[in-house]
Amino acid sequence: MESFFSDTVKVILLGVLAIAFALNWLARSRPEVAWLQVFRLPALHLSEEQKARRRRTANRITGLEIIVGGLALPLLYILATVMMFNNFETVPTVIVGACSVLCIALGIWIFWRNR
Repeated sequence: MESFFSDTVKVILLGVLAIAFALNWLARSRPEVAWLQVFRLPALHLSEEQKARRRRTANRITGLEIIVGGLALPLLYILATVMMFNNFETVPTVIVGACSVLCIALGIWIFWRNR
């Protein structure tokens, strides 16, 4: 498949992006240099209540992701075992089951701790 940009254009764009990130980093680390402040991206200033609300929301999402991972882990093990025409063995099944239970318990603990 043909590339939309040539390799030269890709290298130039990558260089421009690298320079932009470097100038932004320099503007944040050197606030006393006035001309660098043009390259500084605006920062979002949140109150402590808004920060706490975002932190609680992020913790809830993390707990949900861990629970879903714990539910998906045995399904993926079963799918991989069946697709490779392998037999189910006791030790790997117990390990996958224990990891799944630990993930679900950790997700529930995160939910409980976050209320």
